[in-house]
Parts: sequence; structure tokens; C-alpha cells
Amino acid sequence: MKSLSDWIPNALNEEKQLLALSADERRIIQERGFQDDVALAPYIAYACLIFMVTFIIVDIERYRANQLDFSVVGLFFWVALLCHIVVGASIVPALMLKWARFNQDRAAATRLLKLHQSLLIWALLVLAITAVIIHARFIRLAALLVLVNLIYVLPWRFRHTINGVSLVTSGVTIFLQPMMKIVLPIVAFGEVLTMVSLCALGGISIHRSRVQGYLAQYRESLYLSRLREEISVASQLQQSMLPDPWPASQMFAVHGLMRPAQDIGGDFYDHFAIQDGAVCMVIADVCGKGIPAGLFSMSAKSALHATTLQSSSLRIALDPGALVAGVNDLLNDGNKDMLFVTAIYALYEPSTGRFDFVNAGHVKPMLLSSDGQARWLDSPKGTALGARPNRRYAAAHLELQPGDTVLMITDGVTEALNDQFEEFGLDRVMAALNGSMISSARDCIDQLLAAVDTFTGGVEQSDDITCMAICHRPTDVCMAA
Repeated sequence: MKSLSDWIPNALNEEKQLLALSADERRIIQERGFQDDVALAPYIAYACLIFMVTFIIVDIERYRANQLDFSVVGLFFWVALLCHIVVGASIVPALMLKWARFNQDRAAATRLLKLHQSLLIWALLVLAITAVIIHARFIRLAALLVLVNLIYVLPWRFRHTINGVSLVTSGVTIFLQPMMKIVLPIVAFGEVLTMVSLCALGGISIHRSRVQGYLAQYRESLYLSRLREEISVASQLQQSMLPDPWPASQMFAVHGLMRPAQDIGGDFYDHFAIQDGAVCMVIADVCGKGIPAGLFSMSAKSALHATTLQSSSLRIALDPGALVAGVNDLLNDGNKDMLFVTAIYALYEPSTGRFDFVNAGHVKPMLLSSDGQARWLDSPKGTALGARPNRRYAAAHLELQPGDTVLMITDGVTEALNDQFEEFGLDRVMAALNGSMISSARDCIDQLLAAVDTFTGGVEQSDDITCMAICHRPTDVCMAA
């Protein structure tokens, strides 16, 4: 059960709380408090401009009434006039903080803020004391306490001083007033004590909330910074796991490219040599984007790569359909989140031009003939990998002629959007390449992506874009990868 002291804010804990923090945390709290004060000061200055109209009217009326003399009351009026001038002077450095020249200069901004706060607060303190002494009124005192305790992010010791001076001055003035009954001073002092206490306790609570808010923001920024660093490392690792460009030869040329929509993509491609000089090629697209898709894509890539090499080492004829079915069961096992990946899995024999591929729920590959004609390659379309177990997949067979290029893409190409929310689509892929005399596997991809970039017109990429092309028996024009 909480005691009464647990419900009352303890001002001393404010300093203890700051001392318990690390040097970096204290530094960031002070910096963000400073930034808040810099942002707030001009608006306080605007409010002071409004008050200055009242001050000027009051001073003019006192001058006309000959109250600005050298009597005791007149001296207090002269002090009030001086305070009005100082309050007006505090407006200048506060408004200067709005200028970029001073706002962006840390040293200059610090000097201007300190000058503004010093002029304003001490002038208001003297003005409030003067008003209390002359008229025993607390309106200006209340305004000062609200300003010091609830608005500016000032240290507790400074606020403690202002509150103490206000309470002592008001108390002495009240009890020195000639009143008929003792009850009246006690009631008046109780009102002042209540006002000072509420402002002090409110200031403590607000300042503590600000400190906790600054601290939470700082720790969150540290966490986000570490997270960004880790994501950056993961992104570099993912890119490093993509295969290097295959050196072009008289037999074939291969080129691949991936543009992730986020730091970590869900697409991948792979190409590597297997038995008897054959080449395995994979292009895939995991459902979703970001870290989960990136992790699953690496699992799928490793499974396809390892399963292919293991089967190749047995020196038996590879069955692409059976191999993909095995990888599907492997990815489905333990896949509680029901992630899946669409893919084109292909086996290519450079010596004969034989190209066998399995389509596991993916975009059709495209054949670009040496004469520039383009067509989509049909095949039995299986389900995406990892979605359901015990699926069957069938391979399509193709005999490539010298100069033929097979292009494989992910749906990030076909679903690329322009500013009218139109998709690039399969027809535009065909239009971008049909009739073109492709000079290399790389030029095939570059030409397609140039058409996509022109279509999107700078609209932010919404999905990973991945392409891979292989050119069989490249001519001299089609030699470079």
C-alpha cells in the first residue's frame, strides 16, 4: 500500500534522477531542454509584446497623474517602469532566435536564450515583488511562477530560489499590512502559499515528465541507430551472398541484378556450376518485404543451392521437378508463419543449349531470339515453394539457338507503379524488348530497367526488382555479360 509521501512529488528526486543518469543521457536531456526553450522563447516574446501595450498605457497614466515622483510609492513606480523597459528588452534576443543565423549557431543561441531568460524572469520577479508590496496583489506573482515553473525547462535550484523569494516577500508584506483581524492575513497568506505550492509541484511534475520524455526519446534513438546499423550490415551481407557476375565466354553469358525496395529484400537470384559443365540458375520472390522476407529468402536460396549440389554429386541425371518438390517440402517443414516463395528454377547445358526450367508460381520467363523477336515461355505452373507439402512440379524443355537470351524477372518489374498508380505490366515488358537487337545479357536487363524507370518517373519503388538473363552462344555483339 502506498504511503502519502508516494503520492506527493519529491523535488529532491529531480536532482537525484538526473545524477543517476549517464553523462551522455544528462547531456542529451540538457540539449533537448535547451532546444525546447529556444523554440519557445519567440512565442513568449510575442506574449510580452502584447503585455508591453498595457505596460506603456499604465506608465503614461502614472506620468500624467504625477505619480512618478521621489516619494516612497513613487520610487516603486520608477522601479516598475524600469522593469517594464527590461521586459521589453528581453523581447529582442528572443525574437533573434527565429533567425537562422543565430538559431543554427549553438554558442550564439545559448547567449541569446540566457540573456532573454535573465532579463525577463528577473524583471518579472522585481515587478511582482513591487506589485505585492504596493498593492498586495498576486496577479504578476502568479504569472511569474507559472512562467518559471511550468514553461521554461529551468533547473530546480533556480525555480526553488524564485519560489522561495516569492513566498517570503509575499508573506512579509501580508503580515505587515495593517488589518483589523488576524484571520485576514492568515487567509491571504494561505492563498499565496497555495499558489506557490501548486506552481512548484506542477513544475516538478512537468519537468520530471520532460526528463523522462527526453530520456525515452534518446534511448529510442540509440536503439533505432543500432537497429539501422544492424539492418545495414544485414543488407550488405544479403548483397554479398548474391553471386558475382559470371565471366563471359564463347559458350554463354549470365548477368543478374537486384534492387531491393527496402534495406533488406525478399528477392534473390543465383547461378552456379554443377556436374558436366551444366549451370543451375534460380530467381525467386518471397512473399512480403523487409527482414522476415530477407531471412526466408536466404533459407530458400541455401536450400535450393545445397539440394542441387548434393544431387549433382551423386552423378545421376537431375530431375528439376523432383528437386524443386524436395525443396518445397523442406521449406514447408516448420513453416508456422506460412511464408512462401515463387521461383524459376532452371538447368542449362552450355554444350547443347538445352534449357529445362520449373515455374513455381512465378512470372513467366521470356525468350529473346537472336533476330530480336520476344515471346513468353509457357510451362506447367506449380505452386509457390513452402506453401503446401507434397506438391508436384514439372519442367519445361527448350533448345536455345546461338544468340538466344532467356530473361527471368520478378513481379517487382511488372507491378512497378507510376504516379497514376498504373502498373508496368507484362505488355510493357514485351514492348520494351520485342524487336530489339540485344547486345548482351546485361544490356537486356539494362534496357528493361530503363523502360521501367521512365514509366515510373521517379515514384518510390514499392517492391523488390530482380532480373537475370542468360545468353547462349553469344555472338561478337552479344559477348559481354
